[in-house]
Amino acid sequence: MVLSVSASIAGAGTANTNFNVTATVVDRCIISSSSISFGSYDPTSATSVRAQGAITAKCTKGDAISVALNQGANPAPGSTPVAPARRMTDGASNYLPYHIYIAAPPNKAEWGTGAAGKNQPSAQIAGGVSAPITFTTYGALSAGTNVPAGEYTDVVIAVVTF
Repeated sequence: MVLSVSASIAGAGTANTNFNVTATVVDRCIISSSSISFGSYDPTSATSVRAQGAITAKCTKGDAISVALNQGANPAPGSTPVAPARRMTDGASNYLPYHIYIAAPPNKAEWGTGAAGKNQPSAQIAGGVSAPITFTTYGALSAGTNVPAGEYTDVVIAVVTF
């Protein structure tokens, strides 16, 4: 038996085959946000109030993204998606107008749903998911808005296009 096994090994040949290894990379963005909190607002003050929040996007490498903000849940009459007139409400038909700008004041470009780079910020993702991009939301309340005391809120929806 040992001799026949040795004879089989000595005469053995080789054969090759190829096979593919594949994967599909998903084009995806995961977004998160932090609130804009103006804190206490004094309508008798001659000073406007500013606050910041953020929208963070973790996207597939190479994605070109833009971030649009809707008009909020309580838009003022005449508000449009491109030029939103946002308002917070106390739930009792009182409204406190506010702004969200695409850059720090004194910039007055309202962040809406218009063209990327004009009414909404945009970016090219170079580093992918390990390098998220953060877009700062610059909020402002004008001085001297005549509203009753109370808690005012609004909900704004951020949409990332990639």
